[in-house]
Amino acid sequence: MKAVFYSIVFMALLASCKSVEKMVEKGEYDKAFSYAISKLQGEKNKKTEYVKALEKAFDKLNSANLKEIDRLNPQAKPANWVTVHNIYKSILSRQDRLDPLLPLVSEDGYRASFDMIDVTAELRNAEENTILFHYNRALDFIDKSEKTKDKLFARDAYDELSKIDQYRTSYKDKERLKEKALSLGLTKIYFDVSNELRDFHGNDIEKDMWNLPVSKLDNLWNDYNIGGFDDGKDADFIVIIELDNINFSPERESVNSYTEEKEILIRKEIVKEVRDSVIVEVEKEVWEKVKANISEIMREKKSELHGKMKVLDNNSKEYVSSVPINVYHDFNGYACNFVGDKRALTSESKNKMDDHIEFFPSDFSMADDLSAAFGSAVMSQVKKVKF
Repeated sequence: MKAVFYSIVFMALLASCKSVEKMVEKGEYDKAFSYAISKLQGEKNKKTEYVKALEKAFDKLNSANLKEIDRLNPQAKPANWVTVHNIYKSILSRQDRLDPLLPLVSEDGYRASFDMIDVTAELRNAEENTILFHYNRALDFIDKSEKTKDKLFARDAYDELSKIDQYRTSYKDKERLKEKALSLGLTKIYFDVSNELRDFHGNDIEKDMWNLPVSKLDNLWNDYNIGGFDDGKDADFIVIIELDNINFSPERESVNSYTEEKEILIRKEIVKEVRDSVIVEVEKEVWEKVKANISEIMREKKSELHGKMKVLDNNSKEYVSSVPINVYHDFNGYACNFVGDKRALTSESKNKMDDHIEFFPSDFSMADDLSAAFGSAVMSQVKKVKF
């Protein structure tokens, strides 16, 4: 049994050795490097196959990285400093992973040779030039934004300056430039209300619109304001809430009455009857007809508020969006009761029984509900607009 076990272990080791060799042969040096490292860490007797694979993979990876840096030529192409910096970081990381295994000697006495290179200065130089690249791009974007009034350039500048944060929390006037980019890239959105409601409730509904919590929509690049920006003069876009008309239907009440009847078994009794000159006892059922008169009361009142939400580009003075907003509030009250014998009721009628009838809502109450629904619809539509 032990012989079988050792044979299995030997075959597994042989297969793993062959797999790492195949990785090297196929040029999968990153995979071979990580695999060999995992097999050698903590092992007292280090397999020669893994040591040699690690040696070759390390040499190939470093060599390829250095050639790639030469090809990228960041001195001539500053945009490549970001990539070069990442390559130097990968070289340093690879050597840091290898360092705890050094010196590396296999169980057969094979001593691996690794050409460890000091890239500290190069890494620092690449980082400095990467930061400078992002900084200069930000300056260029800010300049373009100021000249063209294009907010997208300012937002690109902010993104470039934010990329510096991963390298330095403080760099030159980065924070001041960020604030400038934010100011140049900010879109100001002002809300206005146009009230055409010729109704007693018009003023209250207009007041509700002026109190919409539009500031909740604020984000990094959009500032929503109602009643600010000097009446919209400095705004980039003006959202106009138009209130067109409001209607209330008359109060309607209808009554529906109907009757339900049913024969029910009251009791069973034994009676004597003469059958074929013989007195016999017979069981008889006694039935009774019961009745119930049902009355249904239905109340109905409808209301509706109509308007629009229009978005004006304050620079071009053109409308970029116009959306109709129509909200409805319907009241339906219902009550049902009966007079008579409850046993006559069908299951359907029993389920409808409700002797409480709601009072008709006032126009004031319905106007409040319409106003809240209209405001919510406006807020929902504003979220869909790409400013």
